[in-house]
Amino acid sequence: MSELKMRTNEDLILLHQTFEDSAQAIDALANLAKAQGLVTDLYIEKIQEREKEFPTGLEMPIPLAIPHIADGCNEPFVSIATMEKPVIFKSMDRSGDDVSVQIVFLFGIIDPKSQLAVLRKFAAAFSDKAAVESLLKAESKADLLKKLDGILEGLLNIG
Repeated sequence: MSELKMRTNEDLILLHQTFEDSAQAIDALANLAKAQGLVTDLYIEKIQEREKEFPTGLEMPIPLAIPHIADGCNEPFVSIATMEKPVIFKSMDRSGDDVSVQIVFLFGIIDPKSQLAVLRKFAAAFSDKAAVESLLKAESKADLLKKLDGILEGLLNIG
């Protein structure tokens, strides 16, 4: 896990967004990754399919979603959107419940074996309400990246 680094940068971040639904949020973030060559069209297609079958909304102290997939991913990355108003994702617990998500972390992983470790790291980091609130309050992309890098303790490759 210590070797795994997920690329991110200011061009992979959207602050204070309003989306109609989870599909629109995922599409916006996936297209940011595609613009940087981090994913292919296959990723964009498969991430939407996966979200329908295996939803990623998490009812945390501050609700969030972590859509993720390996298909069509060229390099491990994370793209982030904070919400002006919550967007509805279905719950990861497969209950069918809606989760009013305030922040979305879309990521791609090349090695599916590392997926569980990344998910655990994200879930542990974002069980801290104050940490997530600091991301939601970020006034700039640079500020969000600095805070996120501190929260995730070395998981990011910023640049």
